[in-house]
Amino acid sequence: MSQKFDELKQKLQNVDKDQAKDLMQQIKSARQNGEIDEKEEKNLLDTAKSKLGGGLGGLGL
Repeated sequence: MSQKFDELKQKLQNVDKDQAKDLMQQIKSARQNGEIDEKEEKNLLDTAKSKLGGGLGGLGL
């Protein structure tokens, strides 16, 4: 795992929904810049998406 992956993964641990959206853009940008590989990108995006979806359960969605 790359240093950038570890950095982004750590950021994901303490984000709210708005921050997760911004972090998803950072993840995609890091992939385009070659700072993380495809597997790392998928792992991070899956984690970010779970953060985004996690708050919807209480709404019955």
